[in-house]
Amino acid sequence: MKKSLLFLLLFLSFQVSNAGVVILNGLTHVHQSASGQLITGVISLKNTDATEQRVIIYFNDLFQECGNETVLTADISHKNSIKNWLSTNVNEHVFKANEEYELIYTINVPNDVAIDGSYWGVLMVEIEKPIKEDELEFGVKLESKVRYGIQIIADINERTLSELEFYDIKIEEPDGNKLINVDLKNLGNFYVEPTLMLEVFNANGEQAKKVEVKFKKVYPNSCKSFSLDISGLPKGAYTAVLIADYGKNIYSIDLEFENK
Repeated sequence: MKKSLLFLLLFLSFQVSNAGVVILNGLTHVHQSASGQLITGVISLKNTDATEQRVIIYFNDLFQECGNETVLTADISHKNSIKNWLSTNVNEHVFKANEEYELIYTINVPNDVAIDGSYWGVLMVEIEKPIKEDELEFGVKLESKVRYGIQIIADINERTLSELEFYDIKIEEPDGNKLINVDLKNLGNFYVEPTLMLEVFNANGEQAKKVEVKFKKVYPNSCKSFSLDISGLPKGAYTAVLIADYGKNIYSIDLEFENK
């Protein structure tokens, strides 16, 4: 039997209808604090199944390196990790049918004046019991599990404005579509959640297309990729304005491209 792990890394409030155990209070938890303080948080879970469900809880670091995919790993860490500060009241729990449970975590921020900015990590909640078995082609069966990634963020001291940089901009054509792919870098100390907007104009100065990609988290000294679909434009030369807006500051850059 072939086993595979269905990894649901969810960054919004979401419930998987057949997952058995679901998260009730969101998949991002942000805390404002200061050095030397103890932070306490709660993750509310519920077993929606009529049978017992066992979950295990563990920590992963999250990397958003420029030019690479977002990575979750327990093998390496980074200087803004909460790995050594965070603890949970349990590492596993067996849910009774329809039971609700509160997973308690604490973040013990060191008393160090050098600590300033956003610090983060991901608590993984993995349902150990397989939730389904699908018959696949050639008679091979797939057992799936679900795991949730809950982002835990500690903002230490008062937030300051973050400068953004358009780290890389490429026009690519995967599967017949035409995309402007943007790597946006956060040069500040605190995470931001920018929205990207693209306004495209034809040779007559008329707006030919407007695209918007809603906010994504960009951590300090990290990059996040955004894809803006410009498919369907007639052939010709175009100018465009690319805007990144996170509510406190707005950044823009002018672009020119030709659609052949």
